[in-house]
Amino acid sequence: MPKTDILFLCTGNYYRSRFAEILLNEIAKEENIPAKISSRGLRISANNKGALSPYTTIYMSKLGIDLGPYLRMPLAFEPEKIDAHTRIIALDEEEHRPMLEKNFAQIAPRVEYWNFVDEYIVGPETVLPELEKKVRDLVIELK
Repeated sequence: MPKTDILFLCTGNYYRSRFAEILLNEIAKEENIPAKISSRGLRISANNKGALSPYTTIYMSKLGIDLGPYLRMPLAFEPEKIDAHTRIIALDEEEHRPMLEKNFAQIAPRVEYWNFVDEYIVGPETVLPELEKKVRDLVIELK
């Protein structure tokens, strides 16, 4: 079975994309799904808040997921490595499509868009359970 390489994109690689990356990696391990899952940010800030959103940390703790292997600072999107990914998913079409079309127009057509807004628009108590369901639906698709 060929290995799938999935890249999740969001703005800061701190909250949504990291949540999707970590959860999908953990489920793929449990289910023996041959996949490489990573995440990057389209606009990493110099004023970064830290390695990982506290909302993601708390939710993953409730799921019993050890974050040790995933603790790192947010990483910027590397368009030169785009061909390594078989699937690219941006977490919020309204927010990310304009960024991609403006800064990475040649890549934008390859991107699949989901619709999970940032925590200052809709609270994580709503977004994260819905994002978890979407990731679990993706697992079913990958099997």
